[in-house]
Amino acid sequence: MAPIAVGDVVPDGTISFVDDNDQLQTASVHSLAAGKKVILFGVPGAFTPTCSMKHVPGFIEKAEELKSNYVDEIICFSVNDPFVMKAWGKTYAENKHVKFVADGSGKYTHLLGLELDLKDKGHGVRSKSFALLIDNLKVIVAKVESGDLVERIVSMVPLKFMRSVRLTCKRWNGLFKSRSFMKMHIDKEAAARELGETRMIVMMDYNVYLMGIVVNENTSTESLGKLTCLDDSEQVKISQVFHCDGLLLCILKDDDTKIVVWNPYLGQTRWIQTRKYYRAGGWKGRDIYMYALGFKNNSKSRSCRSPKILRFIDDFKLRPENPALRYEIYDFDSDLWTTLDVSPHWRIMSQRGLSIKGNTYWGAVERNEYAPISHIICFDFTRERFGPLLPLPFSAWGAEFASLSSVREEKIAALFQTSETFKFEIWITTKIEAENVSWSRFFTMDTSYLDSKLSYKSFFIDEEKKVAVVFEKEGKTICDLTHDTINIIGEDGCIMKLELGEPADKNCWPLVCSYVPSVVQIKLHKGGKRKEQSD
Repeated sequence: MAPIAVGDVVPDGTISFVDDNDQLQTASVHSLAAGKKVILFGVPGAFTPTCSMKHVPGFIEKAEELKSNYVDEIICFSVNDPFVMKAWGKTYAENKHVKFVADGSGKYTHLLGLELDLKDKGHGVRSKSFALLIDNLKVIVAKVESGDLVERIVSMVPLKFMRSVRLTCKRWNGLFKSRSFMKMHIDKEAAARELGETRMIVMMDYNVYLMGIVVNENTSTESLGKLTCLDDSEQVKISQVFHCDGLLLCILKDDDTKIVVWNPYLGQTRWIQTRKYYRAGGWKGRDIYMYALGFKNNSKSRSCRSPKILRFIDDFKLRPENPALRYEIYDFDSDLWTTLDVSPHWRIMSQRGLSIKGNTYWGAVERNEYAPISHIICFDFTRERFGPLLPLPFSAWGAEFASLSSVREEKIAALFQTSETFKFEIWITTKIEAENVSWSRFFTMDTSYLDSKLSYKSFFIDEEKKVAVVFEKEGKTICDLTHDTINIIGEDGCIMKLELGEPADKNCWPLVCSYVPSVVQIKLHKGGKRKEQSD
């Protein structure tokens, strides 16, 4: 029988346990799991050293955290008799939430397709070590100990150490081309999300970090490591970072002659030379370009999509009589920059765009109007052109309009607060295409009790918990912003504040974007080798 997998409905069957009154009870799995979020983890045998010292203690230690993240039941399962499981459970005096149950005959283990044949060792047929996260009978995460031992070990290595792992030997580097290995590692990230942890890319102090954020009654952040695509000795500072489908586009703070696209999971980078232009009229300053990373959606396989970079300058607002106007696109397949013929009837007002489903969106207004931001505009990377102005559900002047944020890489969130009433709104798209959009209000709250209006430089939302997580700067005055903070804002009006510390450079605003590991390969330069990272 095929092993249970993500997306399957968990089969029904009978398990047994000894209750608190030492009475033998039986129950169907569906009766325990219907309408609930349940973790069912299995082990080969009670009282075995590895199960007793590693598997079970981990779930007991994390039980309170799992419960706070909407897990209703945690069940330990084994092919043993229920009295043995009861006795085993009693050895963990600190246990309050893990229920020990038995599949004495092994029939339910067979239904799961997770049998482990140990007859040659005198133990009969047992259960493999596994863990299932079940939501209303549907398996949403499945972890089964099987396959190559090296794959299993390496898949547990944190993302920040993947570069070093790949450089250890050819065999370990080759693991990253193994579909089973990539599935194990990405399933681990999916499990973290299902258990309440959001993985984010955060830029602070001109460095890029991977951060885990758990939003609950005891909201916490965990730095999962600095993500480095260069030798630290080079001391390269990153001024902007853009995310699209697991790839990062990094813009260097002090060097406008090159940019880098980077897959942190695969440890691959591609350095790209930018084109230099000279303005008429003796302009001596450094041109400030805007960037976007997207994909040409010419393949159903995510790993075969072709990345593109949009780079443009349009300073109509500063020099309406003679603006610098230049739009160009870099194609990874041809390894060439191409100038685009763009005659904008709009002005892009957002400092940075949001890439979603391969396209990028910005806040925008009609070109010659002095008006609040009431639209967004999309650049379609497949057709290499801008679409029409699409309506926002509000109008915002300047800083009242926040940067857009993605919701599970599928939808756009927009945040707005009026200066007159301090009304705080978040809207989410119900439909988003290059030429069509519709919105639904996520929540509204009154923030008039705050000392000052939030600046909304960068944020993300948690749909399930109905909160916005805003990264910004704070200080004694608007002119003296001294430290980076996270504000968690809920519909009920409560705010929780977390301090991220004082940056070395106070001019660097924290930026946050969602992140999921990607198997998208960064293609070779034409006629050259792709640069693999090295220590």
